Amino acid sequence: MPVRAQLRRDAHRHAKQRATWIQDRWLAKVQGPPDPRELVQLFDARGRPLGWGLYAPDSKIRVRMLSWDPAPLPTHWLEVRIAAALERRAAMGLLPETDGYREINSEGDGLPGLVVDRYGDQRVAQVTTAAIYERRAAIADALAALDPRPLRFVFPAKAAAREGFAAGHEDHGAPFADRLRWREHQIPLTAPAPPTQKTGAYHDQRENRARVAELVAADGRPLLDLGTHVGGFSLHAAARGIDCVAVDQSETMLAHVRDNAAALRAQSPGCGRIEAVAADIFAPLREAAFDRRFGCVVFDPPKVVQSPRDLPRARKAMGLALREISTRLDTDGLLVVCSCSHHLDGAALDALVADVHPGLRPFERRGASADHPIAPGHTRGEYLRVHLYRV
Repeated sequence: MPVRAQLRRDAHRHAKQRATWIQDRWLAKVQGPPDPRELVQLFDARGRPLGWGLYAPDSKIRVRMLSWDPAPLPTHWLEVRIAAALERRAAMGLLPETDGYREINSEGDGLPGLVVDRYGDQRVAQVTTAAIYERRAAIADALAALDPRPLRFVFPAKAAAREGFAAGHEDHGAPFADRLRWREHQIPLTAPAPPTQKTGAYHDQRENRARVAELVAADGRPLLDLGTHVGGFSLHAAARGIDCVAVDQSETMLAHVRDNAAALRAQSPGCGRIEAVAADIFAPLREAAFDRRFGCVVFDPPKVVQSPRDLPRARKAMGLALREISTRLDTDGLLVVCSCSHHLDGAALDALVADVHPGLRPFERRGASADHPIAPGHTRGEYLRVHLYRV
C-alpha cells in the first residue's frame, strides 16, 4: 500500500515550486508503513493529491519526487525510466570514440538516488537512497535486459548512514574486473574499480578536458594539472602534443596516470610527455617539476564544501592555493579553476580568483557534460563549475 504524506500549511510553496526533495520538517503527518519499498503519495494541507515520490523513512529528506501529477505512476515506471535514460544517451552519438559516460543521472533522469556510469564493457551504479537500494535487483534486471554487461553497485558510507541501509558494494552479472577500462575521445583510460572515488572516475569533466586541450594546443606551452586523478586534463592535452605535469596526492592514482600515458604514447607516438608528481595541491609547490612557468594551470580540487558552514574555511584554503598557483602561470596564460561543491557558487569562485590576481578575468564558464542532465529546479544538481580565466 502507498504511504500517504501531507504537507504542512506553511510548506505549500514547495509544491508550487515543484521541489525535487521534500524535507521531513515540511510534512504535517505521514501515514503508512515505514518501508522504503513503498511509493509515497503527497497531499497538500487540505488533503488534495499533488504527486508521487520515493520514500525514505529514516532520512531528513523524506520524499524524493518522481511526479507532480496526481495520477498514479504506471506499474513499470522504474523500467520505463531506465530505458528512456539509456535511449537518450544513445542519441548523443558518443560511441565509438567515447564509451565512458553517464547513463543515468539521478534526479536529472527521474531516478533520484541512482547514478549509473558506463566504463567500456562494465558499468557502475552508485546508490544514495534507501528506496533505490531496495530496488537494486529490479534495476540490475532492467539494465541487463537492455544492455547486458558486468554491473557493480556501490553503497557509499555517508548515504547509507543517512538513509538506513548497509554500506559496501554488490556485483550482478558476469565477474567484475578490478580495473575500469574505457575510451574518452579515443584516449584509452584506466582507473581502479570501486569502491573508490565516486563510481571510479569523473565523466562530468569529459567535455571540459577536451575544450582545455583545444585551447592549450593553440598556445603550445606546457600544462600544469593539479588534482589530475588518473590523468584528466593532462592526457587530453598530451594527445595534442603538449607537455604536462600531472599532480595528485594518491600514488595509486599516479600509477594509473603513468599507465594511461604509456597507452597514449603507444597509440600516438608523437604525443606530449606527462610527468606524474605526488604532491598536496593545497600546499606550497616546492617540487622541482614546478620550477617553471606554464601556459595553462588547471586547479581541480576535491569537494571542499560539505555544508554552508564550511564556506569560510574553504574560501581561505582555496584562496591560499590559488595565490601559490598563480605564481606558476606564464604571461597571458590560462587558469582553469574547478569546483564540485554546490555551496561554492560561480560568483564566489570569480571573487576568489579576482582577490588572488586582479588582472584575471573569466572568459568562459562551463559545467558538467551533457550526459549529466539536471532536473528543473534541482539546484543541487548544478554542482560542477569550471571557470576559465585569462589576464
